[in-house]
Amino acid sequence: MIEIKPAQVTLNSICKCGSKDLIFGEIIWQGQHVCVDITCKNCNKNFLQNIPTGQSLLETRIVEKDTKSVYKLDWQPSKDAWLNKPLSSILTPVKDDISLNVQVNTHNKKIIILNCLEFVYGHAVLVLFNLQRIIKLNSNSTLGIVVIIQPMFKWMLPQEGIAEIWTVNTSFKQMTYYNECLNMAIHKELQRFEQVFLSHGHLIPTNTPINIQEFTKIPPFNFDIPPTRPRITFIWRQDPGRLWIRNIYILKGFEKLGLKKILLPFHYLRIVTLFFFLKKEFGNRFIYTVAGFGKWMLFPKFITDARTNDFNDDTERFLCQIYSESELIIGVHGSSMILPSAHAGMCISLMPSKRWGNFAEDILFSPSETDVRLAAFQKRIIPINLCIFDIIDICINMLKGRMYFLKKFKHSNEL
Repeated sequence: MIEIKPAQVTLNSICKCGSKDLIFGEIIWQGQHVCVDITCKNCNKNFLQNIPTGQSLLETRIVEKDTKSVYKLDWQPSKDAWLNKPLSSILTPVKDDISLNVQVNTHNKKIIILNCLEFVYGHAVLVLFNLQRIIKLNSNSTLGIVVIIQPMFKWMLPQEGIAEIWTVNTSFKQMTYYNECLNMAIHKELQRFEQVFLSHGHLIPTNTPINIQEFTKIPPFNFDIPPTRPRITFIWRQDPGRLWIRNIYILKGFEKLGLKKILLPFHYLRIVTLFFFLKKEFGNRFIYTVAGFGKWMLFPKFITDARTNDFNDDTERFLCQIYSESELIIGVHGSSMILPSAHAGMCISLMPSKRWGNFAEDILFSPSETDVRLAAFQKRIIPINLCIFDIIDICINMLKGRMYFLKKFKHSNEL
């Protein structure tokens, strides 16, 4: 954690001129980025640098105020537009009305803040899961835990261990801008405290499995007490970057041409084909389900349609219940797989060709998966460009072969 009050934040910084003789000024709360205003004593250059929290732990960036250019820590140009835009927005602030609702559970003079504000859904969820580790480590501390969060995630907050909840009524899109009103509102609240720390908010939140029930209040799939008819569920997304299309260049090409809807029937037909052959193998042993966002096209009657066009607290809980009833979940890699993988008995994440750098970021492991071999069997990441019949074979093997697999290494220690 990083102390931001009363101590002045100092960062590992160097000016473009090569000087390390710097003046560290005020903290600016953009949203995802929390930055420090820095001035070089040698050349008077003024720039911003993000504090190492969340994505900034991996991607330190500098914004040069006079040119509005974004650089890496070594002053090489940053080409990551998705990361640069929110940072550079600090130089072109907006003053839209934005409310910061403060819920005080316990009164503390010293606090640690977990900043969950994000413009990427998956990043916000993963940062939120840092609470499992923070609450545990903070149990005997005098520090109060303060969570800054958007309304759509509030339903997942643990019921115990949080001193204050600061809810920022803003959308994902608004988090790509810098709102001076939000910055001022946060600074106003900080005046109440003697000492303030900022959590690093890791994107991979903990080295131990996440106890998902602490967050969603819904227990994950239990192989010891399974449902009478468990589900096999496919996670549906119809945005162009998450379609089940084997060729990444076709996918990107049609997306760039604005013709993404042409590919939706192929996405749909792959899912129907998958379930057709799984039903041929297993009959009525499972409930075959499609769940997720978007309701394009009707599915055959043997497939239960649990998709929605509107996400709210109730639909989120409903979908998590669907996930927890699923012995196996399949879906295209991405943030939509985080909660399903945490609740399902097993899952398969279909990895697009250009996404291998994000390996396992969308998969959460269960506390019951203490053996690495069991975890590897139950949570799989496979190339999306595999033949569909190979993917069907993998699904069948996972569903039929789990118990036999367990017998191979679950035994007593007797001689």
